[in-house]
Amino acid sequence: MSTEKSNRPELFIDNERYDWDEDTITGRQIRVLASLPDDVQIFHKVPGHPDQEIKDDTVVDLTKQKGPDRFWTQPVGSQAG
Repeated sequence: MSTEKSNRPELFIDNERYDWDEDTITGRQIRVLASLPDDVQIFHKVPGHPDQEIKDDTVVDLTKQKGPDRFWTQPVGSQAG
């Protein structure tokens, strides 16, 4: 059994872990991966900065952050927070 850490990016959407083999992911790919409907907004938690809204065509580099990339959702029109 190997104890070597996987090079696969760690990715969480609404606190659920998902496997992803690429260094980048788009909002559309997040939506498909987590089976998210079109009527929810996706946000990326960025430590030390305001959460960033991720549109379908937004590309997120999963190699920039230390630790896992975390995304959360809310219904369109809701107030964040």
